[in-house]
Amino acid sequence: MKFLKTIIAVFSICAGLLSCTEGKIEEKTYSILFLENPVMVGSNGGASSCTFVSDDQWSADAVDSWITDVTVTDGEVNFTVEANPSEETRNGTIRFTVIGGDHTADLTIRQIGNTGKLKVETTSVTMLTVGDKVEVKISSGENWTPASSADWLKAVRKNSTMLELSAAPNYTGNVLSAEVTVQTASGKEKETINVTQKADDTEFGGASTPQGREFVYKSKGFVTTVLDECAYMVGDHVKAFEMQFRNKTGNTFSPYSIFLFEVDVTKDVTILASCSNDDPASIKKTDKEETVLTTIRDQFYAMQNNRPNLEVLCGVNGDFCYGGEERLNLLHGIMYKDGVCLKDTFDGGAACTVFAMMKDGTARIMTQSEYAAHKNDIQEAVGGRQMLISSGETISFTDTRLEPRTAVGVSKDGDKVYLLIVDGRRDSYSIGADYALLAKIFHIYNVYDAINLDGGGSSTFLVKDATAPKGFRTRNRPTDNTGDRLLPNGLAVVRKK
Repeated sequence: MKFLKTIIAVFSICAGLLSCTEGKIEEKTYSILFLENPVMVGSNGGASSCTFVSDDQWSADAVDSWITDVTVTDGEVNFTVEANPSEETRNGTIRFTVIGGDHTADLTIRQIGNTGKLKVETTSVTMLTVGDKVEVKISSGENWTPASSADWLKAVRKNSTMLELSAAPNYTGNVLSAEVTVQTASGKEKETINVTQKADDTEFGGASTPQGREFVYKSKGFVTTVLDECAYMVGDHVKAFEMQFRNKTGNTFSPYSIFLFEVDVTKDVTILASCSNDDPASIKKTDKEETVLTTIRDQFYAMQNNRPNLEVLCGVNGDFCYGGEERLNLLHGIMYKDGVCLKDTFDGGAACTVFAMMKDGTARIMTQSEYAAHKNDIQEAVGGRQMLISSGETISFTDTRLEPRTAVGVSKDGDKVYLLIVDGRRDSYSIGADYALLAKIFHIYNVYDAINLDGGGSSTFLVKDATAPKGFRTRNRPTDNTGDRLLPNGLAVVRKK
């Protein structure tokens, strides 16, 4: 009997525990968050949508007959509303139901009345210098479309009641003005919005040119103060940009001097590989013979004299080479000139890369494996070394040394080439660049692929100038005390006459 009482007691305790547990069980709750509720729609009707967030799966149906074509996909409900025949605002409902359950939530659709008149919330908008977006409410009895009078200002109809105005950063230095016209489909009604964009130079570190302002803004804070700058055209389709600036890191101000050519090779401009006396025989394939060295100025001068059908506009130095004592100035990489391969080996090792102008007129940067696959399509080429940007992405670097640098970058379509030099080894003028800074500058210009060329005392930025010796002026400050360095090859930007 005592044992039976014990069993009954245990069962009683368990029953009590179960009873307590059952009392704590709660019903599942469902939640849904709409991006906007109510959703405002225009009186003229048409397609609309609303985004929502929920951990549950929902279906949706229109409660009111003037709301049709309701669908739910990936956190968004899409629907169509009929035109509102009344002048009064009306409310409708889209009812959401949890799939597999009976829990509901309502989304209100509020449609403005059809007054038959086009109205804009404001007829005057002021936008920020660094770019801006502004929304303007529109009411209309029929469909409407916007149009902007200026390229810098975009006007987009977001839905039947909302117009979005967007402006890119204003680099001009001048206040910009434009008009946006909103017109009904019938053409009977039209409203004008006057738009002004500010010109606040405090956003651009003291830059005075449109190119300089754009560079400072897109550098994302790297440029603290602009000391000097100039932007000029070397010839049709060839832009040059030079800037001296300071970057403040902590309490230290570091100076930089950069030089850039932007070359559009889709027109009558291309890039040729230069060499001593414009003579292919100056380039040797091995170090058993000595590759001839001359300054980039002398190379361009010889090319201009040798090719009256071309105008040599500007350019920079090219590939690395070994010293003359043991390896007799042997190029690290390959070289092509006038469609002919002058050197086909990568004597500088696995780091060697290629810049090439292809036979179809486009520019290309290649690894050694890509070079092997496309070598028969090359017209002009010089070698380089460190890859800086590949397919739009910066390469990971371990070398952080600041040095004078020369580099070349190419746009994704191969239609634009960027020749860049950063001076260095002068603490009061320019401290030089590491690979990461070269990549950072190239990203400002949306460069897709880029490589490092020979730098140090070899970095040479040359521009055509009839008043300079042999018709070319060195715009940067090479570090050799003797002036421009003797080099095996370079990249010459030329115009076909």
